[in-house]
Amino acid sequence: MSFLPDTNVFSAYLAGRSSTLAARMRTEFAAGSLRLSVMVMAELEYGAEKARLQLGTTKFVRRVELLRSQFEIVPFGPEFARHYARIRAKLEAEGRKIGDRDTIIAAHALVLGATLVTCNCDEFSRVPGLAVENWETD
Repeated sequence: MSFLPDTNVFSAYLAGRSSTLAARMRTEFAAGSLRLSVMVMAELEYGAEKARLQLGTTKFVRRVELLRSQFEIVPFGPEFARHYARIRAKLEAEGRKIGDRDTIIAAHALVLGATLVTCNCDEFSRVPGLAVENWETD
C-alpha cells in the first residue's frame, strides 16, 4: 500500500504540530510507502519561498529543503490528465467542485493507486474512488 500525503499533512509534520501524525509519517517513511507529489512539493516550496522572502531562512525553509533531499518527487505521468479531467468534470456537474490544486492532488493519488492522507477529508471524500485517511485522528 502507498500513501500520498496532502500539503496540509506535510506542513503539519514539518511544523511538529501532531505527535500522532509524526509517528505515522516516520513509520510509513521507514516502510517506503510514502509518496511526494510534485504538486504537494510545489505548494511546500511556495510556502518556504514566502517565508524566505519575509523572514529569511527559517526552520520551515530548512525542513522543506531536507524533505526535498529525502524523497523522490513523483511526477504526474501520462494518465494524470485523464484522471484530472474526469474528476473535475464530474464534481462540477454535481455542483460539488473542490479546489483546483486539491483536484490535481486527488487525481495524482488515483493515478498512483495511493491512499490520500489529509486533514481535509470532507472535501477529498467527494472524489469517487479515492481512498482518504486522516492520520491526526485515525
